[in-house]
Amino acid sequence: MIDSDIYSIIKTLVGYQKNSHSRSDRIKMRDLLPIDSAFGYYLSNKVEFYDPIQDEIFYRNLKYDNEKVRLDSIAYINGRIDYYNRLCDEEFSKNGSIYDYIDPIAEWGVKVKLSDSILSTIDVNNIASGKETIRIINNEYIYKCALKLDSDHFVERFNKMIYVYLIKITGGKTLMTDNTLYNPIIEYEDWFMSAGLDVHEIKSLAEGLRGMKSSDSPVNYTKKITPKKINASYSVRANPDHKKWYSSPVESKIISLIENGTMDGFVSDCMFKHINKINIKKLASKLNCSDKTAKKFINLHASYLLE
Repeated sequence: MIDSDIYSIIKTLVGYQKNSHSRSDRIKMRDLLPIDSAFGYYLSNKVEFYDPIQDEIFYRNLKYDNEKVRLDSIAYINGRIDYYNRLCDEEFSKNGSIYDYIDPIAEWGVKVKLSDSILSTIDVNNIASGKETIRIINNEYIYKCALKLDSDHFVERFNKMIYVYLIKITGGKTLMTDNTLYNPIIEYEDWFMSAGLDVHEIKSLAEGLRGMKSSDSPVNYTKKITPKKINASYSVRANPDHKKWYSSPVESKIISLIENGTMDGFVSDCMFKHINKINIKKLASKLNCSDKTAKKFINLHASYLLE
């Protein structure tokens, strides 16, 4: 893998989004953490897209263990999305109607769970709450590695890849504590030590697929173990937050977070400081709804958060 691809993956790991409300990638790099596990993104039975202009739902069946069907299904839906995005421009030109552009379905998605931080600079209250943060890596090479390796070997080699990149760009220098990469390097070195692994003996994922043994339970076929008290159907949707899918936009948002495995990360800053309990008022503010509505849909779809 080239360095620019690894850097793009790092931006995904730290949750960088190019918009006016996001912190700069330089600042967010300080929060870079290793991953603890990885699992499949396409384990549902279909991929869907709701076209707001034509008021129509398009879908195709998915087979996570059949690459041709998976890619053909995603290509069809992304074609519909591309057509919709072009219609957005036409609708605005004709009558001034404004529709939001929709991003295509990730073609090479792999879900990864971030490790907890060992450093006090990251909110210890979120760490104590035990909530998880899930990221979706969309990279063809990483996906193909996840077709061969099981979660344990994938995680080791993925973390080694990021660690090697960090050491490379620092030039082996001794960093000051306020350097952007000081904390990330400590996090990665501690991850290997705490796992009883010699970082120098682990192969980097970037070294190539040649000689990589295929596992009977590769990452892409592995399901994440979810809390028992989750009640949500799962499908890969292009615009999962749209109100068309659910009775309210709040419910749509919650279901989307659950389906993408990012619910715990989303609520991590809504926990009370000294007890492992969710602050409904703060969550309601984040969801832009009343306390009653937030509690209703959390109780309906993710009741474990209220325990």
